[in-house]
Amino acid sequence: MVELYHFWSSVCSVRCRMALEEKGVAWTSRYIDLFKFDQMKPEYLAINPGGVVPTLVHDGQPVRESTIINEYIDAAFAGPRLVPADPLKAARMREFIRQCEDGFDGIVKLTLVRYILPKLLNRWGREELIAQAARRPLKYYQDVHGRAVRGEIGEAELARARGMIDELLDVMERTLDPGPWIVGAEYSLADIAVAPYLFRLYALGAQQFWSKDRRPRVNDWYERIAARPAFRVAVSWPDESGGGYEEVGLRSQAVGVAAADRGGLRASDPSARAERRS
Repeated sequence: MVELYHFWSSVCSVRCRMALEEKGVAWTSRYIDLFKFDQMKPEYLAINPGGVVPTLVHDGQPVRESTIINEYIDAAFAGPRLVPADPLKAARMREFIRQCEDGFDGIVKLTLVRYILPKLLNRWGREELIAQAARRPLKYYQDVHGRAVRGEIGEAELARARGMIDELLDVMERTLDPGPWIVGAEYSLADIAVAPYLFRLYALGAQQFWSKDRRPRVNDWYERIAARPAFRVAVSWPDESGGGYEEVGLRSQAVGVAAADRGGLRASDPSARAERRS
């Protein structure tokens, strides 16, 4: 049995949904609502002491951290290879994924202030959010969430976050020569690692980050990956307790996936179809 503990807009959750869909793995959804602080419940901390999503549980054994989960998915299940067989290409894939991880702080801070914090404030008072930030097991999230709620992430820090994102996108633009994928002809976990970043940036206004004139290779790559069924399924998981990006005045990319076509078997819907072959 394959279970994925995940949240609708978590970039790391989207990565793992993409990998499961690309491999055609049947999986069961265990939805962790970060806006209700489900990640802090004792039963979830028992399988993920860091209190972050996603967590993959395969036959009772938890696997944590999205990049590790995705390598596990590729190794453990049949389906299209997502790690190149050529050792050098596999190394290049992992180098790029590391660069994505280095840019994670930029994505977190920019979208925390523009998207996550406004949604949380629609549900909770500021004092409650400060208390919840202090409960986070990982020091990084204690710091960044606490400072965001207290209004301590200012324009200078957001500008540095934007600079990190621009640097990653510039690396991506160079890496995509010749393309069409991050490591050349082979679609891989490198593409899956960065795709959710761009989906979230799209909600902030894609034109400020890439276009046919600015970073045209990134623009073309995004059009290709956005057409993949696995991407469309992975990003279409609904905000189960809110109004998505639109709730706070942003606009997510329309992907046109019907609810019946989404991957995964919801734990609350045992009659749903578990199998997905994209």
